[in-house]
Amino acid sequence: MALVGARSVLALFATSVVLVAASAHNITAILSGRHDLAEFSRELTATGLADEINGRNTITVLAVDDAHMAPLKARGLPRETLRHVLSLHVLVDYYDDAKLHSLPGGSADVSTLFQASGDAPGSAGMVEIADRRGGRVAFAPNDAGDARGAAVFYVKSVHQAPYNISVLQVSGVMSSPAAESPASSPESSRLNFSDVMCKNGCGRFAGLIATTDGAASTFDKQTHDQDGFTFFCPADKAVEAFEPTFKKLNAVARLAVVLYHGAFGHYSPQALRADEDDLATLATIDGGNSTADFAVRHAGDKVTLVSATHNKARVTRALADADTVAVYMIDAVLVPFDFTALASAPPDIGPVDDSDGRSGRKDGGDGHRTSGSAPCWPLRGWVALALVFSLLAAFASG
Repeated sequence: MALVGARSVLALFATSVVLVAASAHNITAILSGRHDLAEFSRELTATGLADEINGRNTITVLAVDDAHMAPLKARGLPRETLRHVLSLHVLVDYYDDAKLHSLPGGSADVSTLFQASGDAPGSAGMVEIADRRGGRVAFAPNDAGDARGAAVFYVKSVHQAPYNISVLQVSGVMSSPAAESPASSPESSRLNFSDVMCKNGCGRFAGLIATTDGAASTFDKQTHDQDGFTFFCPADKAVEAFEPTFKKLNAVARLAVVLYHGAFGHYSPQALRADEDDLATLATIDGGNSTADFAVRHAGDKVTLVSATHNKARVTRALADADTVAVYMIDAVLVPFDFTALASAPPDIGPVDDSDGRSGRKDGGDGHRTSGSAPCWPLRGWVALALVFSLLAAFASG
């Protein structure tokens, strides 16, 4: 009887392992084998859509080859507009080759990530799939007007993991007036990163920015840069521990510490995990002759920043990811250089890491990440894993 029970547990264990393995997907890895889809893959990452796709349970991606992506890229659309256009190519349901050719009534209206975002007016984020004469399957946005003229066609299947993710190549980029029309002017829609900090547990650091000469104006100027910037705000608890030391620093050191938490360039969560280089910050050292950098380290989907003084700050969550600006919360204050001589006591900068791959330079110029990123699992993957351990525990107790 015990043997039967053991076999049942092992069978359930095997099923759970298969469920865990099947539940995770990484759209960037899936597309990496197709060089003609490289631009489409890059734009999914740049716009942050890759993260959304990887976090969805059931999804269909309509991939466009480089030749047909080129005209879209040449238009130079703002990041948020480009995100809307590409999100029309992500259906929030599973469609493979067989399902496309067996549509009830020959057509179906399907929701997309554009519709799910809440930015699409009415049903403008819906896409019609139609099986036309000759077996050609067409895709067209609901607000395209002359749907036949705006339609793109199914070319072939790129990847299928039944009821999890399907990647289908289509003949071009879908046109949608709703996706391409700006909801508001760039100025009115620009992210207020200070407001984001104050509402999400980084109010103390927002206060340091406001009271440090030159900090607020520098950050504000960078938000208007077309390449954008990425801001890492320490949580209130970390800032509270650091404030006594911060108050003892001179004006130059204070400004350097604050600006060290802003990096040049916009990094979506996916792009941050995929980056292999040090991030250049707005802080300068050596009298303004050098830019202070920090290294990015990865352990699975966890990201840790390592400063030039070898203190670490873990990225705990993304607070905002808008056009040109991303804001993340970290659990420690980053310190760009050894300024103990400027304070009567060494700063409380959080845990020290001596194995970050840096050569020991204090200008932050040669740190490197030490491992590659891994795809994050959707919630159902972790649920399946929890089931595995529960079954093992039950087996051990029985």
